[in-house]
Amino acid sequence: MPHIQVPLHLRRSITIRPVSAAGWHQMSGDRRFTHRSAEASYLYIVRGCGADTYGSIDFRHRRDLVAHGLELPSRHPVWSRESGRIWREVDSATAGLDADAIRCWHIVITLPSDAGKESWTAMVRDYARDSIAQNGPAVAWAIHARERADGNRIPPHAHLLMATRGWRHDASHGRTIPKWCGPSMRARLHADWLAKLPSSMRAAAVTPYHAGTYRAAHPDCSAIARLLDRPLEGPTSDGEGARSTASAADQTQ
Repeated sequence: MPHIQVPLHLRRSITIRPVSAAGWHQMSGDRRFTHRSAEASYLYIVRGCGADTYGSIDFRHRRDLVAHGLELPSRHPVWSRESGRIWREVDSATAGLDADAIRCWHIVITLPSDAGKESWTAMVRDYARDSIAQNGPAVAWAIHARERADGNRIPPHAHLLMATRGWRHDASHGRTIPKWCGPSMRARLHADWLAKLPSSMRAAAVTPYHAGTYRAAHPDCSAIARLLDRPLEGPTSDGEGARSTASAADQTQ
């Protein structure tokens, strides 16, 4: 039986993973681009086109963009509103680092399917502003959803690209900010989003994601394997064989 990979936003209410060039070599399809650079990840979520050091990027054919925006701290420089500039500068500042160094965080959140564009936008903007931007990081967000005539719909979900390094033009530029990407921030991001969801959706957040490592998305079939009394083939439920650990200098999680 062929392996069917279920998108993360259908299995968990929220996932947080690092944008690291190392992930580029461990995935296939469009999702590879959400790993290779901050700029590529930004263009992916806003369904834009451009280029990074790896080559050209074009996601305009993905016709599921509902809304997108950028949330910043209340006091921010004017230049930071330029489309994609923050993420291009993140890539420039980290160009000389190891491939597995974390550039930023890519967050994916599930949205209530019975709501609509206005409600989704309000939920995501409030979350991006109150849970992330007011603490210092810049965060780009985008909502994806689509109803298709063939019935193969794209359920509503949102992507957030969150800075974990200094993005202002000061002494911290390009450096990891521990309080932006440590355990307390990760816990807050999970708790704050789950608090916005109906109780029926909170149950989906049962698999913790440990930022600082890369794990391939796959269902945990270990219980089934034990029933069949046979070992699993391929990546195991603990992610061995598909993990790239952040460098010691940048693994603040």
